[in-house]
Amino acid sequence: MNVKRSLRVLLPVLGACTIFVGTAVASNSVDLFVNGKALSPKETKLENGKVIAPVRDLAEAMGGHVTWDKGTHSVNIQTGITKDMVEDWIRKQGNEKRDYYFDGLSFEEMNVDGDSEPEVLVRIDGGVHLGDFFIFDKQSNGSYKLIFEQPWHVESWNIENFRADGMNPLFNIVTRTGGTDADVRESHLMYMNDSGVWTEAWKGTLKDRSAFQGKYHVAMGSYQFNDDNGELFYWQTEMDASLEDNKQEGDSKTTMKIFNLHQGKFIEKK
Repeated sequence: MNVKRSLRVLLPVLGACTIFVGTAVASNSVDLFVNGKALSPKETKLENGKVIAPVRDLAEAMGGHVTWDKGTHSVNIQTGITKDMVEDWIRKQGNEKRDYYFDGLSFEEMNVDGDSEPEVLVRIDGGVHLGDFFIFDKQSNGSYKLIFEQPWHVESWNIENFRADGMNPLFNIVTRTGGTDADVRESHLMYMNDSGVWTEAWKGTLKDRSAFQGKYHVAMGSYQFNDDNGELFYWQTEMDASLEDNKQEGDSKTTMKIFNLHQGKFIEKK
């Protein structure tokens, strides 16, 4: 989900905006606050009952990006995160020394660590089994830092209805890999640990299909949390079938495993 909000302001000259106040005061000294933080540029002043302040300083203090169009004599203030901004982050911070397929880029702001600022989850869809996945964390100076990157084709992400004391929200990241006659979907249960590291608590197969010599083998899996004690139950069913008529060959086999949460990881119960 891309979030984009913009405001276009037509001004004869770049640099000043007008804020009306109810009554004029005798002093020309003005204290300007944005979201509770003091912003006192030298150009801020009181004039004829109006507060005059630079557009750029105000917009950037509110997280906006300001551009000046000389041709139309206009100021464009862009608030919120844009696709162009995310592409620029990836070009400057991405681990891979290659071109990314930005046509397949999408992103969403989500709070993964419980602080006041949401992180930005980004995925690039490069094909059926190709892609990239990134997480950017907002820094105290307003910039965004890359904290996680994997060459994953991510099909979906969502927050899990699972809580553990002292643990940040758990997210389910579904990835897809494969190749010729192979298709694999996996679930990665991940969270931000106390050190700010994006951590995998568990990984399990949702689908694993492969074909060979007129037959295919498929394993289908699923998981569920036991809310009573925090256990994770995982089931997997395997079967073989004919590629020609899709009829099952032999008996299917279902297994179940139980995992306990231990030091931030789901460990199989023996």
